[in-house]
Amino acid sequence: MRWNPVFWKEITVDSRSVRLPVVIFIFNMILTAAAIFNIYNLNMHARLTAEIQYSAILELYSLISTLEFVMLLLLMPALTAPAICGEREKETLDLLISTSLHPRSIVTGKLGSSQTEMLVLLLSALPVQSLVFIFGGVTMPDIILVFITYIAAVMYVGGIGMFCSALFRKNVMSNAAAYTATALLTAGTFAACRFYGLLRLGQGAFEMYGGTAAGAGRLIYLLLLNPAVTFACVINLQAGSGDTLEKLSSLAGPVPRNAVTAHWIPVSLILQMGVAFLLIAAAIWLITPGRKK
Repeated sequence: MRWNPVFWKEITVDSRSVRLPVVIFIFNMILTAAAIFNIYNLNMHARLTAEIQYSAILELYSLISTLEFVMLLLLMPALTAPAICGEREKETLDLLISTSLHPRSIVTGKLGSSQTEMLVLLLSALPVQSLVFIFGGVTMPDIILVFITYIAAVMYVGGIGMFCSALFRKNVMSNAAAYTATALLTAGTFAACRFYGLLRLGQGAFEMYGGTAAGAGRLIYLLLLNPAVTFACVINLQAGSGDTLEKLSSLAGPVPRNAVTAHWIPVSLILQMGVAFLLIAAAIWLITPGRKK
């Protein structure tokens, strides 16, 4: 099998750089500190009450997994946004395109190296995340489902970063656009649903549902593009009530009961992966010579 030369070059440079070990060290230090603090509180409570709170073990798992996901959202744009525009600033992109390399190889090689680096980070955190196995409550399929969610988010946010990198000519603009798009897809869509629910409540156009306020209506489907909501539903499935509809209701008010909301996690993952592939295809098109013709 012939390796993508861009991917091989990026992986070689990253492996020789001190940046990756430092990032892995800081990444795992943050997770380890959170785990030690949580276990210390659990131990102190057990000494005082002679009881072990097994719910705290699930809280530890949720905390570690959530910290990983948040750092993933913060790191992935920084890894992908400078990929193409960095070559433009160094005036080497035209040289790459003038070779026998297809623009698809350039984009997928850059994206693949960033995804590999993020995968190394996630795998390095497995020992900390696996502390919950000492006490039980979480199974290996649960860990696999969380990693599938991580990989989908890496593809999704990575696709956004690559598109911004191909669209803008400067690193500053590309990074700003990638982080802005990620913020809009996470906090922005959630805020829009909450605001619309409050607006409907103020207008009186709502139905009472278990004493809660009005929901976001059809705007709820906008959250299918929100990777943070998908991750919250996965964690709720493993360490919460286990009811996806209940979790969505707590986030955005009453939701309609249909096939989409009943299978929210797989539908959102498939949709986000589809958007990621479209963004990657758009990035390839943007750097293809003669595209305007």
